[in-house]
Amino acid sequence: MSDPIVFLPGLLSGASSWGLQLPLFAKEHPVTVPTGYHEMTSIEEMADCILAQFPERFHFVAWSMGGYVALHLAPKLKDRLISLVLVSTSARPENPDNTHLRLAGLELAKTQGMAVAHANLMENSCIHLGEVPAHTLDAIADEAIAMGVTAYEAQLDAIISRPDGRICLKDITAPTLVVVGDADTVTPPDRAQEMHEAIPDSQLVLLPDCSHCPPIEYPDRFNGILDEWIKGKSAVA
Repeated sequence: MSDPIVFLPGLLSGASSWGLQLPLFAKEHPVTVPTGYHEMTSIEEMADCILAQFPERFHFVAWSMGGYVALHLAPKLKDRLISLVLVSTSARPENPDNTHLRLAGLELAKTQGMAVAHANLMENSCIHLGEVPAHTLDAIADEAIAMGVTAYEAQLDAIISRPDGRICLKDITAPTLVVVGDADTVTPPDRAQEMHEAIPDSQLVLLPDCSHCPPIEYPDRFNGILDEWIKGKSAVA
């Protein structure tokens, strides 16, 4: 088997959000999707929880909220990271202009249910939602609904209070790939550019006609980029 890969998803997400990646990459790599952190209320707590679940050496692929956690951990994992892949994320702290939108989503969950709130999140995160396989969307929705309002509120608390990750970017020594869609309004491309410019020797991939969810909006394109990256950075001969 080749080098292990850890996939860390975003808000209200678990292994199902990587459902179009895991079967492919598991053919050649041990794959891990950390668990047990979904009701924690800070990025620091989440990071501490998942740290023990990591292999000794691994590629770290982190998406959105997962990227916030990965950026917190990366400087501490200098000797363990083979590479880091940051997908649709940002190193900046919370923009207060976004907080009311997040809290409106939580209120929707409380008043109309998790299914409605999660559907709203997905509609705001994908511009080609209708092209995502139905079984993938159903699995992602089922997982979010099962997490429930308590986890939703906890994760929003963590996102809103997240630390400023920009101060640590220069300390990331692992080869780093930053991936973002050119139509991402959740973590816009300028956030990706900022990380790319600050992380030494990083690479940036801008995906055309794509929003916040490259792994499900354009899985073939995303998987090809990720496969080429991991093969190029492999620690196993």
